[in-house]
Amino acid sequence: MTPEPPGPRSLSRTASPNRRLRAALVVVLFVMSLFVGRLVQLQGLDASALAEDALGNRLVKTRLPALRGDIVDADGVVLAHTVERRDITVDQRLVPDYAVESDGEVRTVGVAGAAKDLAPLLGMSEADLTEALRGREKFAYVAKNVTPEVWRQVAELDIPGVLSEHTSERIYPAGPVAGNLLGFISADGRPLAGLEMTRDGVLAGTDGTRRYERGGDGQMIPTGDRADVAPIPGGDVRLTLDRDLQWYAQQAIAAQVAKSKAEWGQALVIEVETGRILALAESPTVDPNDPGAADAADRGSRALSEVIEPGSTAKVVTAAAALEEGLVTPLDRFEVPDRYTTDNGQAFKDSHSHPDEQLTFAGILGKSSNTGTVMVGSQMSPETRHDYLSRFGFGQPTGLGFPGETNGILAAAEDWDGRQQSTVLFGQGVAVNALQSAQVFATIANDGVRMTPRLVEGTTTPDGAWVAEPTGEQARVVSTETAQQVRTMLEGAVSEQGTGENAQIPGYRVAGKTGTAEAPSPRGGYSGYTGSFIGMAPAEDPKLVVAVIVQRPTNGYYGGTVAAPVFQDVMSYALQARKIPPSGEPADLYPLEY
Repeated sequence: MTPEPPGPRSLSRTASPNRRLRAALVVVLFVMSLFVGRLVQLQGLDASALAEDALGNRLVKTRLPALRGDIVDADGVVLAHTVERRDITVDQRLVPDYAVESDGEVRTVGVAGAAKDLAPLLGMSEADLTEALRGREKFAYVAKNVTPEVWRQVAELDIPGVLSEHTSERIYPAGPVAGNLLGFISADGRPLAGLEMTRDGVLAGTDGTRRYERGGDGQMIPTGDRADVAPIPGGDVRLTLDRDLQWYAQQAIAAQVAKSKAEWGQALVIEVETGRILALAESPTVDPNDPGAADAADRGSRALSEVIEPGSTAKVVTAAAALEEGLVTPLDRFEVPDRYTTDNGQAFKDSHSHPDEQLTFAGILGKSSNTGTVMVGSQMSPETRHDYLSRFGFGQPTGLGFPGETNGILAAAEDWDGRQQSTVLFGQGVAVNALQSAQVFATIANDGVRMTPRLVEGTTTPDGAWVAEPTGEQARVVSTETAQQVRTMLEGAVSEQGTGENAQIPGYRVAGKTGTAEAPSPRGGYSGYTGSFIGMAPAEDPKLVVAVIVQRPTNGYYGGTVAAPVFQDVMSYALQARKIPPSGEPADLYPLEY
């Protein structure tokens, strides 16, 4: 069969150009619709949110520190004050763009030029500033605690990336005056000691905030978004201290510590009627402007935190207790040996050997006889002895509320051994701080009423309102008659026949008592002595009590020689400074001997 001839070849159809164009147009329109939709979303629906996000990236929030309140003395003299300061910071990435204009021409000077311009303003070397400004750090400190005036001069240079932070500096204009009481604060403003710590709730204030918009160079945009919450400054604290008297007492005790080659010393002045502490001086002391320069042990108040055995100044408690209990009168007579053995076999001796002395009870106190004190005190039960020590404040908080303040050491009567129940009669085997020891005499001076001591007079709120400090509790310890009898006996102790002759003040009647006690050693036992003198003036109507304590002196150690002269000096100054009239009538003293 003859094959059929092949038919015509089938050709593939080429796509129409019009169709391709239409497809491309659809794609373009679709993509454009996406862009248009996104643009509508950005500029319409999400515009405010995106603008807010962009603004948020430019906004900076900083702290505006509250100025800390002042601490002032009783007359309003500033002892602690806060001033505004600035910390200068830098974004190192921006400084190379620093440019200046000269003769109409702008030239870029960069890091080296910025360092040269800043050096005279900040008192820093160009080399140190170059190191601080050069780098890629977004944030670094250039200088701290510069005055606002210096910062204004720096800001006028308009160096890119150079900004400042608000801060403050605590200054103590009187330096070490009352430094042990004022305390101090850390570099970041935290209170670390003293009244700065205990009164922080009043002094601190409340920080504010500043929110502002900044440009790419880190500088604030003058017309940008800005919102401030103003800080609330702290309140002021007014003390009972007299700055001038505090300064004088510090000079006096420091000189005696150096002269007697002692470990430390203290001088306290108390206003009898109110319990106000007018001076609480210590040596060594601390300058709150530079607390690191003082040894750690010298940065607090030993007068409140460290205990001493009071020695013979505590014989005032025994005398007052014996009189109050009706066991003796000031004129009762005793034959006093230099050695005495109690019924339980404990032997005691006086500070020096002597034949038997014919002394009145006033003479036992005036001549500071240990044996005579034990003879009289043994008539009281241990419980009665303990009761009076406690009433006078031994082993009790003073109520001052100072950080680290000790209550002292007063063991329960049932815990006293056979010897301690007698040694407490003359101030050994019991321990107090200096303020507690001074309070005994302040109580006798105040006709037998113990006042809560006061160091803070009150506070002033940021809006100027005065808030007086509560006066604290009062407690009658002994009768007015007993207190007056003890005062007269203490005048005899300051006479030529007594142990406190060096405390006499011309024109004023003085009542007081010497103390010389063995000083407990931290390693156990005793090491050295504590010399003290505590007294009041004018004795007929006491206005002030001054207590002086010198710990472990090595150039003399008796209270009558190392402490009484400081008492005489400080009390003389205080009486004149406070315009207290001299005594009128001469003293009618009890005889010390018969």
